Amino acid sequence: MGHARLDCEPFQANPSPVSTTPKPSFPSMPPPWPGVQLYVPGGRIFMRRSGNPGGPKLLLLHGWAVHGGMYQGMRDALEEHFELLVPDLRGHGYSATPSRSAHWKIEHFADDLIAGLDQLGVDQFHLGGYSMGGFVALALAQKVPDRIRGIAIMCSAARQTEQVRRNLVAAQAAFRVLPPTMMQFISKRLLAGPGSPEGFARILQWLLGYNTRGGISGAAGAMRRADLREGLANLHHPTLVVTAEHDTAIPRRSSHELVDLLPNVTHRHWEDAGHALVASHGDELSQELIAFFSGISSP
Repeated sequence: MGHARLDCEPFQANPSPVSTTPKPSFPSMPPPWPGVQLYVPGGRIFMRRSGNPGGPKLLLLHGWAVHGGMYQGMRDALEEHFELLVPDLRGHGYSATPSRSAHWKIEHFADDLIAGLDQLGVDQFHLGGYSMGGFVALALAQKVPDRIRGIAIMCSAARQTEQVRRNLVAAQAAFRVLPPTMMQFISKRLLAGPGSPEGFARILQWLLGYNTRGGISGAAGAMRRADLREGLANLHHPTLVVTAEHDTAIPRRSSHELVDLLPNVTHRHWEDAGHALVASHGDELSQELIAFFSGISSP
């Protein structure tokens, strides 16, 4: 499937307060978000760049089968405080799909980002990852720990359960032949939960509609093989782990394992959210990230 064009140029465990009336600010169509194409050894990745050029840099990594535009609902709040760097991971969005996707590893996604950040001259940055992006964030932090100031892992894990890995085997095989649009049926189940924005099905069309079969299949295989647990004890960065009570994509056992294994962790748990936390509670999550990263002293 070819890439349709988005309007971008140039080519302490304290529970978070329960919100009984979440106010999603997610748009129904993808607005413009400036960025640049970066040619790296693994291929080509698209990197959005916007926000406060005098603020600390924040690299935000998206989830499986979507693209960096998933953070659009959080963009305004975050741009006041950070210079945002929001890539499309390989095989997703505007980025290319390298060959041999069946053999991708999560570390390959991290290598792409390191090469891209080097091109941009970005040294020190905060790091956030949601779902699959959390896996990539942990791999990236283990590769370049001295460049990262703080970490936020949202609705993610370091290793999936056996059942989820079996599901990913099936997804990897299926999306070698199925069109990427079929992800809409899977995502409606994975993203179920309270507080989802009105018209979420329409939003999913542009979040899921800019991928390739190889990208979705290859990423499923990379998540299935990923096991980032061994290096967690060496990550002494301040780390925020965000979990959601109704998350059906990342089992509680996997997400809460991070809390046990990371040495410098703050845990925030949303009682009234599911895996679609970024869309359903984006305003609240933005404030959580701002408060957490702002509390980390400069190097």
